[in-house]
Amino acid sequence: MLCSGCGGSSASQKPLFTEKNPRAVQLPTRFVWLSSLQETGFLPSNVALGGKTSGRVILYLEFPAPQRRTGELLKAYLVLDVTEPQMGNELVQVELSRAEPGREGMSSWANQPRATFPRLSAELAANRAPLRLDITELVVAPDTPITRLMLRSEPGEGEGVQIATGAAAGTAPRLELYWQ
Repeated sequence: MLCSGCGGSSASQKPLFTEKNPRAVQLPTRFVWLSSLQETGFLPSNVALGGKTSGRVILYLEFPAPQRRTGELLKAYLVLDVTEPQMGNELVQVELSRAEPGREGMSSWANQPRATFPRLSAELAANRAPLRLDITELVVAPDTPITRLMLRSEPGEGEGVQIATGAAAGTAPRLELYWQ
């Protein structure tokens, strides 16, 4: 996975981590997808990001706030499983941000939640799985009871990247947290 702009300059000043560091994995407590081309009332088994026929797509994810441990949060990754890895070098541009609370029953592009700062950009490689996006900067921000994240993609020229939602098969997007 290529990731340009993920992590920011503050991430490079943090100590390195290894597999020996304590790790926690969190699944979303709420997962909504929105498309600029259609109503999206149900969660399909996968969602296309950056596809020519996908339109603009938003993934809205709510996670419980990371439990404060004795050490410092070193890294936080949003992990996405690709359901149909593509051959070739297609890259999909995405923007990640925190988000304001999404409305209940949100199913149309018109009632999407508002993105807040900071915002990170990344390129997803359609031929790699899983995709790991460094979102440490988004997770260590203000203390709130829920971590709300939004991933936004624009339509591209190719097939895009098919992301598993966990609704039927595959694993839902998840947070991986590493502690000092």
